[in-house]
Amino acid sequence: MKNRLILAILAVIVPLMSYAQPGWMGKVELSANISGAPYDIEFGDYVFSYSSSDLASIYGPQTRNLEYLPVFSLMAEYKFRKNFSLGLEAAYTHVGSDYYDPFTDEYTGVYSKHTLCLMPGIKYRYLIRNYFSLHSGVSAGAALQFGKDGSEAILGVIPAYQVVPIGIRVGRDLYATLDYYMGNIAFGVRFGLGYRF
Repeated sequence: MKNRLILAILAVIVPLMSYAQPGWMGKVELSANISGAPYDIEFGDYVFSYSSSDLASIYGPQTRNLEYLPVFSLMAEYKFRKNFSLGLEAAYTHVGSDYYDPFTDEYTGVYSKHTLCLMPGIKYRYLIRNYFSLHSGVSAGAALQFGKDGSEAILGVIPAYQVVPIGIRVGRDLYATLDYYMGNIAFGVRFGLGYRF
């Protein structure tokens, strides 16, 4: 799994780095980002399927020991206009828990879902000052989900999308971003550190 993730990241970064020559200098940016809880924790199938308010949950398995990774992502961007840039984001997250029988309280299995996605996108920057700017953006692509749900395997590809209604950027060549981030991969606040080549 780690090897696939590394290869996906390199597939994004290496081609863009090869273009970081005189005509492209100052236009290529790379950033590493971390978001809050994955979408599944707040709104997704995991929550709705096993909500205590759901009649089926009385007879279905109880979930315990919930764990998740925040959404980690790497983004490569190319500024093709003063205010616009095109980008490609590679993101990864994981959600997991244990299943227990509601009557016997015995362990019955595990829920574990990994999500790996690639999303091309576009970003618009405005109110640009020396060391400060605001931005908005949208990205859409595909996510590979795999893992285990009790005795059943999870494997599939779903559409992936994320929207940044507003974000703040501070810095020039080395910069930090703070975004309000929503979509079907993550929802909440995203923090990033990046560098402009």
